[in-house]
Amino acid sequence: MKKWFLMGFVVIFSIVSSSVVVYGAEAEPQTFITKFDNTDSSLTGVSATTNLYFQILDYWEVDQVRLNLDYQISQLTKNDVSSVTLSINGMKFNSFRPTETSLEKQHLVIDIPKELIKQGSNVLKIEGAIMTTNGEDQCSLTETPADWLHIFKGSNVGVNYTKKEMPETIQAFYERFSGMDSVVHKEVAVIVPEKATPTELETATYTLSGSAKANGQDDQQIPIGTLNDSHLAQLPLVVLVAEYDHLPADYQTKIDKNSVKEQAILKVIKKENQTVLVITSSDKKALVKAGRYSANEELMSETQLVSKEVSKDLDTATSHLKIEEDFQMTSTGDELKGPFHQEQTYFMSLPANRSLAANSQVNLAFRYAKNLDFDRSLMTVSIGGIPIGSKKLTKEYADGDTATFTLPPDLDVSGNFAVTVSFDLEIKDLQCTPRQDETPWAYISPESMMRVNTKDRTDLLFENYPFPFLKDGSFNQIAVVLPEEMNADYYRGLTNIFNLLGKYAQDNTGEVVFYSSSATKEELKSSNIITMGSALDNTFIKGINEKLYFKYDKDGAGFLSNEKLSIESNYGQQIGTGQLLHSPYTASNGLLVMTGATPQSVYLASKELSTQDKVQKHSGDAFTVDKDNRVNSYRFKKKGDIGEATTFVDKVKKESNLLLYLGLVGLVLASILIALILAFRKNRLDKEDNDEK
Repeated sequence: MKKWFLMGFVVIFSIVSSSVVVYGAEAEPQTFITKFDNTDSSLTGVSATTNLYFQILDYWEVDQVRLNLDYQISQLTKNDVSSVTLSINGMKFNSFRPTETSLEKQHLVIDIPKELIKQGSNVLKIEGAIMTTNGEDQCSLTETPADWLHIFKGSNVGVNYTKKEMPETIQAFYERFSGMDSVVHKEVAVIVPEKATPTELETATYTLSGSAKANGQDDQQIPIGTLNDSHLAQLPLVVLVAEYDHLPADYQTKIDKNSVKEQAILKVIKKENQTVLVITSSDKKALVKAGRYSANEELMSETQLVSKEVSKDLDTATSHLKIEEDFQMTSTGDELKGPFHQEQTYFMSLPANRSLAANSQVNLAFRYAKNLDFDRSLMTVSIGGIPIGSKKLTKEYADGDTATFTLPPDLDVSGNFAVTVSFDLEIKDLQCTPRQDETPWAYISPESMMRVNTKDRTDLLFENYPFPFLKDGSFNQIAVVLPEEMNADYYRGLTNIFNLLGKYAQDNTGEVVFYSSSATKEELKSSNIITMGSALDNTFIKGINEKLYFKYDKDGAGFLSNEKLSIESNYGQQIGTGQLLHSPYTASNGLLVMTGATPQSVYLASKELSTQDKVQKHSGDAFTVDKDNRVNSYRFKKKGDIGEATTFVDKVKKESNLLLYLGLVGLVLASILIALILAFRKNRLDKEDNDEK
């Protein structure tokens, strides 16, 4: 089922995996490392627990899985009664007593049994029973801030593996091309002819975006370049997009020219130490259709063929993003064991341009032990660390309880967020009862759902990027205006921009059209525009120079000072900028300008839009970056919303409370007017009667 957010879970707190891979040829052993979060993590309590998630891909032949754990425990820890237990996919495989509490950091290397590993997602649980009281002193068993286990960010799981032989099918190629190890390993690329046409670039962009979304590596890019780039063209896994007449001769001999006159073809071609997926056609519309086919993960994963013909009328569309969606929080159910405070956290991600609407709901189904102290036991749901509701546990509903909590209207949630379900499981007279790990317990059922409703964040600011270029998970009528001559730096800029946009594109139905720098107003007026280059090699940028926040000098050689930044003339020739403006042709559309006096400075600016982490550092509508990586953000627009109503009627329609208020005022005024008319008429009649008398 297609989702517009990613989901994982952790106990106590969320851990985000980042991964690195050690280089090696396909037939040779390789190592893929899944790291803990980029920051240190502390677990508190006598029963502290955390999870780490790592993937085993279908085409891996696993040789060894190893945990490298760097940790520190409380200096008050009683070593003889404290322990740390490791389990994989619910099966315990190692326990040890932490020692040497005076050390700042301890290092432990433990092999994880291969027979407990499965293909797909694996869950490594680390449970720390950290005791700061003597074991015989059961009556003092309470949680204190001194009961802690600290895990350092260098901790990781390393998987040693070899790749299985790749079948010569589109499905097998796509699986490896979009595989996380291939992307991190930098084995993949999308290439086009040196003088790529707008159609070839459009097709390549769709292919790139589909694979960027599938690999799940937020900090890694699939490069796009040309056949003349000797490095990219020789990588092990390459997608070659070209009109048939632009294909190199050795590829043309492998594809019948007559077969691509009115349709496109995707064909896997194996060469020495390289596998190439060729996407080609003599028909421009068919070529674009093939690009959309390659961006459909379901179709590519089902194509068990060496070649696939794609007609212009073939249905290649993916399912469109649902704005309102019921999301299953856990597919198998989650059990929490032990007394005191226990938590289960579900980690989610929204595109930066969308936030949770106030009518979003968390619907929980759960059960719990019957031996609790029900006067003190409680369940609480929090979003982003802020409680949204609690429910007291009762013995009557212990076998099957439910709770529904609606997101409060004052809670602003966007981007990455966590939904935490916590239980306070208290037992009567626990202070003088021997500790029992298996009781009490709580269980969150698979029926637990979150109804997610979202709304657009329409301020034209980088904090809401990729809006307006993506809307509801689709490319939003994007026009890309290129410089007169593309070079390696400009292709690297395209790589950065469209890898991130591709990660957020949840379907393949949106439109990205490429234009030369001489594109007309008529061609661009209905589009959200992305342009790159300088005032010297992009006439579009030269034409809008007076609208830019950072303007070029009269020669177009460098940037001028403005109200935000004093710019020395030589420095102005070295910096790159990213600027978000209103389209010069339609105020309701956006314009992203990636510009600098040199192609290298444009590339430096594009790096700031290569990952969401980098984008989130920019809160305004413009930024500058120099070759020493000094980055500064600025806000120029006083009003950033491109979606606001501009007429009084529109504003009345938008504000339902205002409409109701005006209606009531109108009713009161009408009543007063009628009363005055009736009173005037009555007075006149009374006066006439008096005159007659």
